[in-house]
Amino acid sequence: MVRSMIAGVAGLKAHQSKLDVIGNNIANVNTWGFKSYSYNFQDAMYSNSISSTGGSTVAGAAGGHNASQVGYGSTLSSISTEFNTGAPSPSSNNMDCMIDGTGFFLVGNMVNGTFEDVESSGLYLSRVGIFRVDNNGYLVDNQGSYVYGYGLVDGTGTPEVTAKPQSYTINGAKLTSVAADPNNNTPVSITIAGITVETKSSKIDEQVDEWIAMVTKKPETDAAQNAPGQAALYGYKIEKTQTPDDVGKTVNLKLTATQTGKAGVPAAAVPAQNDWQGTRDGTETMPFSYEVQEAVDRVPSIPAVYADELTAIRIPTDPETGQRYEIQGWTMNEDGTIMGTDINNRAIPIAQLALVSVENPNGLEKQKGFYYTPGANAGVVEAIKPNGGPVGIIKSGWLEMANVDLANEFSNMITTQRGFQANSKIITVTDEMLQELVNMKR
Repeated sequence: MVRSMIAGVAGLKAHQSKLDVIGNNIANVNTWGFKSYSYNFQDAMYSNSISSTGGSTVAGAAGGHNASQVGYGSTLSSISTEFNTGAPSPSSNNMDCMIDGTGFFLVGNMVNGTFEDVESSGLYLSRVGIFRVDNNGYLVDNQGSYVYGYGLVDGTGTPEVTAKPQSYTINGAKLTSVAADPNNNTPVSITIAGITVETKSSKIDEQVDEWIAMVTKKPETDAAQNAPGQAALYGYKIEKTQTPDDVGKTVNLKLTATQTGKAGVPAAAVPAQNDWQGTRDGTETMPFSYEVQEAVDRVPSIPAVYADELTAIRIPTDPETGQRYEIQGWTMNEDGTIMGTDINNRAIPIAQLALVSVENPNGLEKQKGFYYTPGANAGVVEAIKPNGGPVGIIKSGWLEMANVDLANEFSNMITTQRGFQANSKIITVTDEMLQELVNMKR
Protein backbone atom coordinates (compact mmCIF):
# COMPACT_ATOMS: atom_id res chain seq x y z
CA MET A 1 0.00 0.00 0.00
CA VAL A 2 1.23 3.50 -0.74
CA ARG A 3 2.11 5.78 2.13
CA SER A 4 -0.40 8.43 1.04
CA MET A 5 -3.20 6.04 2.00
CA ILE A 6 -1.70 5.63 5.47
CA ALA A 7 -1.32 9.39 5.84
CA GLY A 8 -4.92 9.95 4.73
CA VAL A 9 -6.26 7.38 7.21
CA ALA A 10 -4.20 8.94 10.03
CA GLY A 11 -5.53 12.37 9.08
CA LEU A 12 -9.11 11.09 9.15
CA LYS A 13 -8.64 9.64 12.63
CA ALA A 14 -7.02 12.81 13.94
CA HIS A 15 -9.73 15.06 12.52
CA GLN A 16 -12.44 12.76 13.84
CA SER A 17 -10.90 13.02 17.33
CA LYS A 18 -10.80 16.79 17.05
CA LEU A 19 -14.44 16.82 16.02
CA ASP A 20 -15.20 14.72 19.11
CA VAL A 21 -13.58 17.40 21.27
CA ILE A 22 -15.48 20.18 19.49
CA GLY A 23 -18.74 18.29 19.90
CA ASN A 24 -18.10 17.85 23.63
CA ASN A 25 -17.42 21.58 24.01
CA ILE A 26 -20.64 22.53 22.25
CA ALA A 27 -22.64 19.93 24.19
CA ASN A 28 -21.49 21.55 27.47
CA VAL A 29 -22.09 25.15 26.44
CA ASN A 30 -24.62 25.49 29.30
CA THR A 31 -22.80 23.35 31.87
CA TRP A 32 -21.87 25.30 35.03
CA GLY A 33 -18.13 25.76 35.40
CA PHE A 34 -17.26 23.76 32.28
CA LYS A 35 -13.83 24.41 30.80
CA SER A 36 -13.47 24.01 27.04
CA TYR A 37 -10.86 21.75 25.48
CA SER A 38 -8.66 22.28 22.46
CA TYR A 39 -7.32 19.48 20.26
CA ASN A 40 -3.74 19.95 19.09
CA PHE A 41 -2.28 18.15 16.04
CA GLN A 42 1.23 17.02 15.42
CA ASP A 43 2.71 15.31 12.39
CA ALA A 44 3.23 11.59 12.73
CA MET A 45 6.38 9.55 12.26
CA TYR A 46 8.75 9.91 9.30
CA SER A 47 10.87 7.52 7.25
CA ASN A 48 14.13 8.63 5.65
CA SER A 49 14.29 8.13 1.90
CA ILE A 50 17.75 9.70 1.83
CA SER A 51 19.77 10.22 4.96
CA SER A 52 21.61 13.45 5.54
CA THR A 53 25.34 13.63 5.12
CA GLY A 54 27.94 16.21 5.93
CA GLY A 55 30.11 17.79 3.24
CA SER A 56 33.88 17.49 2.99
CA THR A 57 36.43 20.02 1.75
CA VAL A 58 39.01 17.41 0.84
CA ALA A 59 40.02 17.53 -2.78
CA GLY A 60 37.66 15.51 -4.87
CA ALA A 61 35.00 15.19 -2.12
CA ALA A 62 31.34 16.26 -2.40
CA GLY A 63 29.36 18.68 -0.30
CA GLY A 64 26.73 17.67 2.23
CA HIS A 65 23.04 17.20 1.55
CA ASN A 66 19.91 17.15 3.70
CA ALA A 67 17.79 14.18 4.61
CA SER A 68 14.74 13.37 2.54
CA GLN A 69 11.85 12.22 4.75
CA VAL A 70 8.35 10.99 4.02
CA GLY A 71 5.69 11.44 6.70
CA TYR A 72 2.75 9.27 7.64
CA GLY A 73 0.05 11.87 8.34
CA SER A 74 -1.04 13.61 11.53
CA THR A 75 -1.81 12.44 15.02
CA LEU A 76 -2.75 13.78 18.46
CA SER A 77 -0.25 16.08 20.14
CA SER A 78 -2.31 17.03 23.21
CA ILE A 79 -5.76 17.98 24.39
CA SER A 80 -5.42 21.05 26.58
CA THR A 81 -7.98 22.67 28.85
CA GLU A 82 -8.76 26.37 28.77
CA PHE A 83 -9.01 27.43 32.42
CA ASN A 84 -9.97 31.06 31.92
CA THR A 85 -12.94 32.13 34.05
CA GLY A 86 -16.37 31.81 32.49
CA ALA A 87 -18.95 34.59 32.48
CA PRO A 88 -20.96 35.08 35.72
CA SER A 89 -24.63 34.17 35.74
CA PRO A 90 -26.87 35.61 38.50
CA SER A 91 -28.53 33.24 40.97
CA SER A 92 -31.38 33.95 43.37
CA ASN A 93 -29.75 31.84 46.10
CA ASN A 94 -27.07 33.48 48.25
CA MET A 95 -25.48 30.10 48.88
CA ASP A 96 -24.58 29.80 45.20
CA CYS A 97 -21.16 31.27 44.52
CA MET A 98 -18.39 31.36 41.96
CA ILE A 99 -14.64 31.94 42.00
CA ASP A 100 -13.38 35.02 40.23
CA GLY A 101 -9.84 33.74 39.74
CA THR A 102 -7.88 30.55 39.16
CA GLY A 103 -8.70 28.70 42.38
CA PHE A 104 -10.83 25.62 42.96
CA PHE A 105 -13.29 24.57 45.66
CA LEU A 106 -12.29 21.54 47.74
CA VAL A 107 -15.07 18.93 47.98
CA GLY A 108 -15.47 15.21 48.47
CA ASN A 109 -16.40 12.49 50.93
CA MET A 110 -16.08 12.90 54.68
CA VAL A 111 -12.57 13.24 56.09
CA ASN A 112 -12.64 12.88 59.87
CA GLY A 113 -10.79 15.52 61.84
CA THR A 114 -8.61 18.22 60.37
CA PHE A 115 -5.85 18.04 57.77
CA GLU A 116 -3.57 20.25 55.67
CA ASP A 117 -2.32 18.09 52.78
CA VAL A 118 -4.79 18.37 49.89
CA GLU A 119 -3.12 15.87 47.57
CA SER A 120 -3.22 12.98 50.05
CA SER A 121 -6.78 13.73 51.21
CA GLY A 122 -8.42 11.99 48.24
CA LEU A 123 -10.75 14.95 47.73
CA TYR A 124 -11.87 16.56 44.48
CA LEU A 125 -11.39 20.03 43.06
CA SER A 126 -14.39 21.85 41.62
CA ARG A 127 -15.29 25.15 40.01
CA VAL A 128 -19.03 24.85 40.67
CA GLY A 129 -20.36 26.53 43.82
CA ILE A 130 -23.90 25.17 44.06
CA PHE A 131 -23.98 24.72 47.85
CA ARG A 132 -26.69 23.70 50.29
CA VAL A 133 -26.91 22.47 53.92
CA ASP A 134 -27.77 18.84 54.60
CA ASN A 135 -29.74 17.37 57.50
CA ASN A 136 -26.63 17.19 59.70
CA GLY A 137 -25.76 20.85 59.26
CA TYR A 138 -22.90 20.25 56.80
CA LEU A 139 -22.34 22.36 53.70
CA VAL A 140 -22.55 20.14 50.60
CA ASP A 141 -22.62 20.66 46.84
CA ASN A 142 -25.37 19.44 44.52
CA GLN A 143 -23.66 16.06 44.11
CA GLY A 144 -23.71 15.43 47.87
CA SER A 145 -20.00 16.05 48.43
CA TYR A 146 -18.93 17.84 51.59
CA VAL A 147 -17.42 21.30 51.15
CA TYR A 148 -14.14 21.95 52.97
CA GLY A 149 -12.75 25.08 54.50
CA TYR A 150 -11.51 26.58 57.74
CA GLY A 151 -13.62 26.21 60.87
CA LEU A 152 -13.80 28.53 63.86
CA VAL A 153 -11.14 28.43 66.54
CA ASP A 154 -12.76 27.28 69.79
CA GLY A 155 -14.20 30.13 71.80
CA THR A 156 -14.35 32.60 68.90
CA GLY A 157 -17.14 33.72 66.63
CA THR A 158 -19.77 33.71 69.38
CA PRO A 159 -22.58 36.25 68.88
CA GLU A 160 -23.71 38.84 71.37
CA VAL A 161 -25.71 37.21 74.17
CA THR A 162 -28.77 38.91 75.62
CA ALA A 163 -28.49 39.86 79.30
CA LYS A 164 -29.88 37.16 81.55
CA PRO A 165 -30.94 37.64 85.18
CA GLN A 166 -28.93 35.93 87.88
CA SER A 167 -31.09 34.67 90.72
CA TYR A 168 -30.14 34.63 94.37
CA THR A 169 -31.91 35.03 97.73
CA ILE A 170 -31.34 37.67 100.34
CA ASN A 171 -31.93 36.40 103.85
CA GLY A 172 -30.42 39.30 105.70
CA ALA A 173 -32.41 42.45 105.01
CA LYS A 174 -33.92 44.14 108.04
CA LEU A 175 -37.43 45.54 107.79
CA THR A 176 -38.63 48.22 110.22
CA SER A 177 -42.13 49.65 110.29
CA VAL A 178 -42.76 52.88 112.25
CA ALA A 179 -46.29 53.98 113.02
CA ALA A 180 -47.31 57.60 113.45
CA ASP A 181 -46.99 59.03 116.94
CA PRO A 182 -49.61 61.75 117.51
CA ASN A 183 -47.60 63.23 120.37
CA ASN A 184 -44.41 64.09 118.43
CA ASN A 185 -45.70 63.91 114.86
CA THR A 186 -43.45 60.94 113.97
CA PRO A 187 -44.22 60.12 110.33
CA VAL A 188 -45.36 56.71 109.21
CA SER A 189 -42.43 54.98 107.44
CA ILE A 190 -41.00 51.62 106.42
CA THR A 191 -37.37 50.68 106.01
CA ILE A 192 -36.40 47.72 103.80
CA ALA A 193 -32.77 46.88 103.12
CA GLY A 194 -31.67 50.21 104.47
CA ILE A 195 -33.99 52.28 102.27
CA THR A 196 -36.58 54.28 104.22
CA VAL A 197 -39.79 55.47 102.63
CA GLU A 198 -42.52 57.54 104.29
CA THR A 199 -45.92 55.94 103.84
CA LYS A 200 -49.53 56.88 104.32
CA SER A 201 -50.54 53.55 105.82
CA SER A 202 -49.44 51.90 109.03
CA LYS A 203 -50.28 48.38 107.83
CA ILE A 204 -47.13 46.59 106.91
CA ASP A 205 -48.42 44.94 103.73
CA GLU A 206 -49.69 48.30 102.42
CA GLN A 207 -46.42 49.93 103.48
CA VAL A 208 -44.52 47.39 101.38
CA ASP A 209 -46.63 48.38 98.36
CA GLU A 210 -45.83 52.04 98.91
CA TRP A 211 -42.14 51.26 99.39
CA ILE A 212 -42.06 49.36 96.09
CA ALA A 213 -43.81 52.20 94.24
CA MET A 214 -41.39 54.78 95.62
CA VAL A 215 -38.08 53.00 95.03
CA THR A 216 -38.93 51.93 91.48
CA LYS A 217 -40.46 55.11 90.07
CA LYS A 218 -38.54 57.28 87.66
CA PRO A 219 -36.25 59.63 89.61
CA GLU A 220 -37.01 63.33 89.54
CA THR A 221 -33.38 64.07 88.74
CA ASP A 222 -30.37 62.02 87.74
CA ALA A 223 -28.65 62.87 91.01
CA ALA A 224 -31.61 61.56 92.99
CA GLN A 225 -31.68 58.19 91.27
CA ASN A 226 -29.74 56.33 93.97
CA ALA A 227 -30.88 58.46 96.90
CA PRO A 228 -32.83 56.48 99.56
CA GLY A 229 -36.50 56.57 98.84
CA GLN A 230 -36.08 58.28 95.48
CA ALA A 231 -36.07 55.57 92.85
CA ALA A 232 -33.10 53.67 94.25
CA LEU A 233 -34.16 50.68 92.16
CA TYR A 234 -35.40 52.54 89.10
CA GLY A 235 -35.33 50.28 86.07
CA TYR A 236 -36.36 47.22 88.10
CA LYS A 237 -39.70 45.59 88.54
CA ILE A 238 -40.58 44.38 92.02
CA GLU A 239 -43.38 41.87 92.41
CA LYS A 240 -44.92 41.06 95.80
CA THR A 241 -46.73 37.89 96.69
CA GLN A 242 -48.01 37.03 100.16
CA THR A 243 -50.18 34.56 101.96
CA PRO A 244 -53.33 35.67 103.80
CA ASP A 245 -52.80 38.52 106.22
CA ASP A 246 -52.18 36.39 109.28
CA VAL A 247 -49.48 36.57 111.87
CA GLY A 248 -46.32 34.71 110.93
CA LYS A 249 -47.16 34.34 107.25
CA THR A 250 -44.59 35.06 104.54
CA VAL A 251 -44.38 38.01 102.20
CA ASN A 252 -42.20 37.45 99.11
CA LEU A 253 -40.63 40.26 97.15
CA LYS A 254 -39.19 39.50 93.70
CA LEU A 255 -36.89 42.05 92.10
CA THR A 256 -36.42 41.73 88.32
CA ALA A 257 -34.45 43.91 85.94
CA THR A 258 -36.46 45.41 83.12
CA GLN A 259 -33.64 47.33 81.45
CA THR A 260 -31.06 45.29 79.54
CA GLY A 261 -27.60 45.60 80.92
CA LYS A 262 -28.55 47.77 83.92
CA ALA A 263 -26.25 47.56 86.91
CA GLY A 264 -27.18 45.36 89.84
CA VAL A 265 -29.06 46.14 93.04
CA PRO A 266 -27.46 48.93 95.09
CA ALA A 267 -25.22 47.84 97.90
CA ALA A 268 -27.76 49.00 100.45
CA ALA A 269 -30.13 46.32 99.20
CA VAL A 270 -27.74 43.52 100.16
CA PRO A 271 -27.45 43.66 103.96
CA ALA A 272 -25.44 41.26 106.04
CA GLN A 273 -28.03 40.11 108.61
CA ASN A 274 -29.28 36.51 108.72
CA ASP A 275 -32.96 37.26 109.19
CA TRP A 276 -35.30 39.72 107.61
CA GLN A 277 -37.98 40.47 110.13
CA GLY A 278 -40.31 43.35 110.65
CA THR A 279 -42.63 44.39 113.45
CA ARG A 280 -46.28 44.60 112.57
CA ASP A 281 -48.04 47.43 114.43
CA GLY A 282 -45.10 47.41 116.77
CA THR A 283 -45.93 44.01 118.27
CA GLU A 284 -46.10 41.29 115.64
CA THR A 285 -43.18 39.73 113.77
CA MET A 286 -43.51 38.67 110.15
CA PRO A 287 -40.69 36.80 108.31
CA PHE A 288 -39.83 37.89 104.77
CA SER A 289 -37.95 36.27 101.91
CA TYR A 290 -36.41 38.48 99.24
CA GLU A 291 -35.57 36.86 95.88
CA VAL A 292 -33.51 39.14 93.69
CA GLN A 293 -32.84 38.70 89.99
CA GLU A 294 -29.95 40.97 89.22
CA ALA A 295 -29.41 42.01 85.62
CA VAL A 296 -26.00 41.16 84.24
CA ASP A 297 -24.38 43.01 81.38
CA ARG A 298 -24.94 41.73 77.86
CA VAL A 299 -22.11 39.40 76.87
CA PRO A 300 -20.38 40.94 73.82
CA SER A 301 -19.64 38.98 70.70
CA ILE A 302 -16.20 37.42 70.23
CA PRO A 303 -14.71 38.06 66.77
CA ALA A 304 -14.31 35.02 64.56
CA VAL A 305 -10.86 33.52 64.17
CA TYR A 306 -10.53 30.76 61.58
CA ALA A 307 -8.23 27.79 62.00
CA ASP A 308 -5.37 26.98 59.63
CA GLU A 309 -6.37 23.31 59.24
CA LEU A 310 -8.99 22.13 56.79
CA THR A 311 -12.23 20.53 57.87
CA ALA A 312 -15.72 19.86 56.52
CA ILE A 313 -17.79 23.03 56.92
CA ARG A 314 -20.60 22.65 59.44
CA ILE A 315 -22.95 24.96 61.33
CA PRO A 316 -21.28 25.56 64.73
CA THR A 317 -22.81 24.87 68.13
CA ASP A 318 -24.30 27.60 70.29
CA PRO A 319 -22.28 27.54 73.55
CA GLU A 320 -25.33 28.79 75.44
CA THR A 321 -27.67 25.97 74.43
CA GLY A 322 -25.31 23.24 73.25
CA GLN A 323 -27.39 22.97 70.07
CA ARG A 324 -26.48 24.01 66.55
CA TYR A 325 -27.60 27.47 65.55
CA GLU A 326 -30.89 27.58 63.66
CA ILE A 327 -29.70 29.42 60.57
CA GLN A 328 -32.38 31.17 58.54
CA GLY A 329 -30.28 33.16 56.06
CA TRP A 330 -26.83 32.93 54.50
CA THR A 331 -24.22 35.34 53.21
CA MET A 332 -20.85 34.62 51.60
CA ASN A 333 -18.23 37.34 51.55
CA GLU A 334 -15.45 37.88 49.02
CA ASP A 335 -12.87 36.46 51.43
CA GLY A 336 -14.81 33.21 51.62
CA THR A 337 -16.26 33.80 55.09
CA ILE A 338 -19.72 32.33 55.46
CA MET A 339 -22.15 34.17 57.73
CA GLY A 340 -25.55 32.99 58.87
CA THR A 341 -28.51 34.74 60.46
CA ASP A 342 -30.21 32.72 63.20
CA ILE A 343 -33.81 32.81 64.40
CA ASN A 344 -32.86 35.57 66.87
CA ASN A 345 -31.62 37.72 63.96
CA ARG A 346 -28.01 37.45 65.12
CA ALA A 347 -25.07 37.27 62.73
CA ILE A 348 -23.38 33.89 63.20
CA PRO A 349 -19.92 33.19 61.68
CA ILE A 350 -19.96 29.71 60.16
CA ALA A 351 -16.58 29.07 58.48
CA GLN A 352 -14.30 30.26 55.70
CA LEU A 353 -14.20 28.53 52.33
CA ALA A 354 -10.90 27.13 51.15
CA LEU A 355 -9.63 27.75 47.64
CA VAL A 356 -7.08 25.40 46.12
CA SER A 357 -4.18 26.75 44.10
CA VAL A 358 -2.82 24.45 41.37
CA GLU A 359 0.58 25.17 39.88
CA ASN A 360 -0.25 23.51 36.55
CA PRO A 361 -4.04 23.36 36.04
CA ASN A 362 -3.59 21.39 32.81
CA GLY A 363 -2.10 18.65 34.95
CA LEU A 364 -5.51 18.03 36.52
CA GLU A 365 -7.46 14.95 35.48
CA LYS A 366 -11.18 15.18 34.81
CA GLN A 367 -13.46 12.98 36.91
CA LYS A 368 -17.21 12.50 37.10
CA GLY A 369 -19.40 15.52 36.83
CA PHE A 370 -17.47 18.74 37.31
CA TYR A 371 -14.71 17.26 39.49
CA TYR A 372 -10.94 17.20 38.98
CA THR A 373 -8.16 15.31 40.73
CA PRO A 374 -4.49 16.32 40.78
CA GLY A 375 -2.46 14.41 38.20
CA ALA A 376 1.21 13.53 38.40
CA ASN A 377 2.12 16.68 36.47
CA ALA A 378 -0.14 19.12 38.37
CA GLY A 379 2.74 20.50 40.43
CA VAL A 380 2.17 22.08 43.82
CA VAL A 381 -1.46 21.78 44.99
CA GLU A 382 -2.27 23.64 48.20
CA ALA A 383 -5.28 25.14 49.92
CA ILE A 384 -5.26 28.80 50.87
CA LYS A 385 -7.74 31.32 52.18
CA PRO A 386 -9.28 33.56 49.50
CA ASN A 387 -7.16 36.70 49.43
CA GLY A 388 -7.98 38.48 46.21
CA GLY A 389 -4.75 37.35 44.52
CA PRO A 390 -4.49 35.04 41.52
CA VAL A 391 -6.45 32.35 43.32
CA GLY A 392 -9.42 34.72 43.28
CA ILE A 393 -12.30 35.92 45.41
CA ILE A 394 -15.77 34.55 46.09
CA LYS A 395 -18.81 36.09 44.41
CA SER A 396 -21.99 35.18 46.25
CA GLY A 397 -25.24 34.91 44.30
CA TRP A 398 -23.47 34.08 41.03
CA LEU A 399 -22.56 30.88 39.18
CA GLU A 400 -19.80 30.46 36.62
CA MET A 401 -20.97 29.68 33.09
CA ALA A 402 -19.03 27.51 30.65
CA ASN A 403 -16.17 29.30 28.94
CA VAL A 404 -17.07 27.78 25.56
CA ASP A 405 -16.72 30.27 22.70
CA LEU A 406 -19.39 29.15 20.24
CA ALA A 407 -18.06 31.33 17.40
CA ASN A 408 -14.64 29.77 17.78
CA GLU A 409 -16.06 26.26 18.08
CA PHE A 410 -18.13 26.59 14.89
CA SER A 411 -15.17 27.96 12.93
CA ASN A 412 -13.07 25.07 14.24
CA MET A 413 -15.83 22.71 13.19
CA ILE A 414 -15.71 24.08 9.64
CA THR A 415 -11.93 23.78 9.35
CA THR A 416 -12.04 20.31 10.88
CA GLN A 417 -14.72 19.23 8.44
CA ARG A 418 -12.68 20.55 5.51
CA GLY A 419 -9.60 18.83 6.85
CA PHE A 420 -11.51 15.59 7.10
CA GLN A 421 -12.75 16.02 3.51
CA ALA A 422 -9.22 16.74 2.28
CA ASN A 423 -7.87 13.59 3.93
CA SER A 424 -10.71 11.54 2.54
CA LYS A 425 -9.85 12.98 -0.89
CA ILE A 426 -6.30 11.73 -0.46
CA ILE A 427 -7.66 8.26 0.11
CA THR A 428 -9.91 8.59 -2.92
CA VAL A 429 -7.06 9.73 -5.18
CA THR A 430 -4.82 6.98 -3.82
CA ASP A 431 -7.56 4.48 -4.57
CA GLU A 432 -7.78 5.74 -8.14
CA MET A 433 -4.02 5.40 -8.51
CA LEU A 434 -4.18 1.81 -7.28
CA GLN A 435 -7.03 1.16 -9.66
CA GLU A 436 -4.88 2.41 -12.55
CA LEU A 437 -2.12 0.14 -11.37
CA VAL A 438 -4.42 -2.85 -11.34
CA ASN A 439 -5.75 -1.96 -14.79
CA MET A 440 -2.22 -2.09 -16.20
CA LYS A 441 -2.43 -5.88 -16.02
CA ARG A 442 -5.30 -6.05 -18.48
